Amino acid sequence: MAKVLDKRWRTVLELQQRLQMLTPGSSEAEIIEYAISLAINSQSQEQNLKFFRYDLIRNARFCLGRAKVRQTRLWQKAASFTPTWTEDAEPCVALEIEEQLRAVVYASGKNLSQCFHDLLNGRSLADTASACGISQRTANRLRQKVRQIVQTYLETQDIA
Repeated sequence: MAKVLDKRWRTVLELQQRLQMLTPGSSEAEIIEYAISLAINSQSQEQNLKFFRYDLIRNARFCLGRAKVRQTRLWQKAASFTPTWTEDAEPCVALEIEEQLRAVVYASGKNLSQCFHDLLNGRSLADTASACGISQRTANRLRQKVRQIVQTYLETQDIA
């Protein structure tokens, strides 16, 4: 039993060391972070340390890729429920666009909507993190997700 825990924690340590060398918020850093959580929460039995680490990273890539596909589908679905932009229509005022964006971001989660609100009001990353009860690194990732949601929404509406 002790050897199994030693292998698991050695893998976690190696992944954390690798994570420190990566840029926070990059796709590779997200994969390693997810692999660390899989290693900690995994119920699988690891026989070989090298294969265990490889499986964790492979599974993390697959899970994150699947989550991004689901997120894209959600954004497209949310965008399909909003009126489309046409040249014949009068231009929307900024408040109307903001209201539509709030609805889309609100559907994605409470922390994302708080992050969107803080971005619009010019609050700092530290303020957002404390308001949501999360780390600044997680708040930074949330801000990136909000930016992606807004960009995708605006592109589907042909506003950007």
